[in-house]
Amino acid sequence: MVGLVGCSTADGGPGTAESKAVSQQRFLSELRDAAPDSVYSKDEQLIATGERVCEELAAGSDLEELGARDPAENLTDETVERIRITQALASEHLCPDAA
Repeated sequence: MVGLVGCSTADGGPGTAESKAVSQQRFLSELRDAAPDSVYSKDEQLIATGERVCEELAAGSDLEELGARDPAENLTDETVERIRITQALASEHLCPDAA
């Protein structure tokens, strides 16, 4: 499993490796349910993306700002929606204190 740096867990505080793993699993499970095309990405890639969201939130961005960014012109509407779902779920499960 990929560790989280600077993010707290949904179970509170920096937590143990076990609580981080639980938070990561919740993130992945809900992401796969909400965005079925995420099945084409590896768990490690999705967690790394979630961690980047956490870094941006910790740096002062909020989900509204992240969601308002203009996506690249070549992204489909479905991809843009998956990005927004990923951002919201990362905020909820990987770093709830950063949002």
